[in-house]
Amino acid sequence: MDVYVQSMVGECSEAVIEGKRKTVSIVISPLKLVQRDKETLKVISGCNLWKACQNLSCQFSLANREEKG
Repeated sequence: MDVYVQSMVGECSEAVIEGKRKTVSIVISPLKLVQRDKETLKVISGCNLWKACQNLSCQFSLANREEKG
């Protein structure tokens, strides 16, 4: 089985930077490929603004990960 993953460049209108919602350019990139069994693969991706963004509901933000603790 061949698996190809790539980064995606785009805009995020949900970013919260310095307490204000902003539209910013982002890059979502694959960070890790996890094989759950012989048939299932999961790609874990990350955002280049993961440290700066304070959006608690964004799966990529550090703020979200700290909140779930």
